[in-house]
Amino acid sequence: MLILILFSSGCITYAGSQEYYDNRVAAEPNNAEAWCIRGGMYYNNYHNQYAEALESCNRALELDPEYGLAWYLKGVILTNMNKTDEAAACFENATRYDPGLKQDVQSIVGDA
Repeated sequence: MLILILFSSGCITYAGSQEYYDNRVAAEPNNAEAWCIRGGMYYNNYHNQYAEALESCNRALELDPEYGLAWYLKGVILTNMNKTDEAAACFENATRYDPGLKQDVQSIVGDA
């Protein structure tokens, strides 16, 4: 979660490459956060490579099925892919496992 705070606050900016994120998961293949950041921060946010981003989030969720941030990012990716029904289920899981994500989810889906 710290890495997301650092990204959103501007303390860390996008300067990484695909190699950086791929190396991070290679070095820590059982680290759900590394997979989540790889999928959500790099492949989704910077390159719109949704299939790769989704694969990374799914791997994060295999490692930690109750990882709210991974559910949230999976929902964002699915929203970007116009799969809103699937995204809704992910957002529901995101707020179930991490109630602090409720405002972020609402900013995407509204109050529905």
